[in-house]
Amino acid sequence: MIQKIIKVGNSAAVVIPKEFLKTLDASVGNTVNLKLQPEKKRVIIEISQEKENEGEIIDKEVYAVAKDLLRRYLPAFKELAKR
Repeated sequence: MIQKIIKVGNSAAVVIPKEFLKTLDASVGNTVNLKLQPEKKRVIIEISQEKENEGEIIDKEVYAVAKDLLRRYLPAFKELAKR
């Protein structure tokens, strides 16, 4: 199947047809592993069946800022929630 490389923001993407995802028992949100074979001008996409990063903090700096905001403003947030 021929697919066109499309522009998505400042990046590029290739659409994976719905029937491919169904056959691979994959869906939007699954993690993939990309392997490059430049000598053959080939990109291999492997669908991971594992749920990666579940419960894991991805960006610790953002988490720290959010935690600090909650610590400082939790009483105000609770008061606003009552209104």
